[in-house]
Amino acid sequence: MNIHGCHAQANCTNTIGSYECHCKPGYVGDGSNCSPCGENEYSFNETTCLSCPQNSTGLSASPSILSCKCRDFNHYPDSNSSLCRPCEDGFLLDEISNICKSNYSIFLKNKNSKNKNKNKNKNK
Repeated sequence: MNIHGCHAQANCTNTIGSYECHCKPGYVGDGSNCSPCGENEYSFNETTCLSCPQNSTGLSASPSILSCKCRDFNHYPDSNSSLCRPCEDGFLLDEISNICKSNYSIFLKNKNSKNKNKNKNKNK
């Protein structure tokens, strides 16, 4: 138990003359009791865990569908359909954010880092 009887995995919010307990993302319950979502599940809201999309995996207590990782290359978990969808042409999956990003921005990032390395070598 935490402040005011809130669960250790809950946030306590002071209100005028009282308080509210809300389970943290990845956990479900009433705030006094919070349970983690299971493996391959994510918290949809404070009371509901949903399964990760088919052909994906997720850790226990995953806070959102973006925590589910699709097994197929360059696929992302789509929150609207609850399916793993391929990134559109010209986009690549950012493995950290689990969001498709433009190849052009990735190209510029790589080009800029190569130019920095080239300039470092000139200054030696």
